[in-house]
Amino acid sequence: MSKNTYKFILIGNSTVGKTCLFRKLSTGEFMEKGIASIGVEKVSLDVTINVDKNDKKEKKDFDISLFDTAGQEKFRSITFNYYKGSDGILLLYDITNRNTFDNIELWVDSIKEAIDSNVDSRYAIILVGNKLDLINEDGYERQIKEEEAKNACDKYKMIWGGEISTKEIKTEELNKLFEKYVTEVYSIIGEKKVGKQKVKQVKKYKKKFKCFI
Repeated sequence: MSKNTYKFILIGNSTVGKTCLFRKLSTGEFMEKGIASIGVEKVSLDVTINVDKNDKKEKKDFDISLFDTAGQEKFRSITFNYYKGSDGILLLYDITNRNTFDNIELWVDSIKEAIDSNVDSRYAIILVGNKLDLINEDGYERQIKEEEAKNACDKYKMIWGGEISTKEIKTEELNKLFEKYVTEVYSIIGEKKVGKQKVKQVKKYKKKFKCFI
């Protein structure tokens, strides 16, 4: 049976934790410190979920290409091109950094500019608040309330993906959360069984990580 082929992309300001989330989904490990992403990285994930169909649970298999993008302004022209063809867009912000949340509108506008020119395009933006663990540390405090984030979802027609700590969330819990994200996107996109997209100028992992959830 052929798999649904989806493209997921991680976007958001630099330092919101995109690469940490990307690596934890890929390897199950948290990267304590890292260098800011340059350009785009990709990993393939095999995901299996159960969906409701005719009052029954039906198993759906997905081959998901997950892209991690650089958040710095100087790389925007590179990452902009990778928005096209996206099915699921994970837009991250740092709940302890107001600026990363205030830029949501700019990110949504850039998505629309890149994708909405194709009238047949269908995609889902999932808003995720990251770095929940920091509000318990000295020098940090919550700057965005959950209700404010939910209101932004209503305003910009996004799906609320919740607040997380990429550092503290267990791998099994993160896999379940990603399963939920895939289910949400499937409810909007539906079946998409096409050949794998050929992507140029992307740093690719040699190993194909599998994430069965």
